[in-house]
Amino acid sequence: MSNPWENINLNDYEGHMSLQNVYQLQVLNEMMKEQFYTHDIKSAMVLGVAGGNGIEHIDPDKFQKVYGVDVNEQFLAECGKRYGGFLCIGFTLFARI
Repeated sequence: MSNPWENINLNDYEGHMSLQNVYQLQVLNEMMKEQFYTHDIKSAMVLGVAGGNGIEHIDPDKFQKVYGVDVNEQFLAECGKRYGGFLCIGFTLFARI
């Protein structure tokens, strides 16, 4: 059984999430920013990283590694293109029932 998230187009996902009546892309971006600067950490793992929303807030002088995890290979590939200098990606996590 395949995961339905594996077939979602990133442009469709980000377009929907950023709609003014949804506004989740914007809210999640601010939450990521807050999380990256609230805690004194050198590495982080972002579960459901999608296209890397919020990754632009990573200070490369503060973080040694940031891992992005997602079930959608297209999301991970685009995230790597956008933020390859900051993000160590290359694996997906999934569960089978």
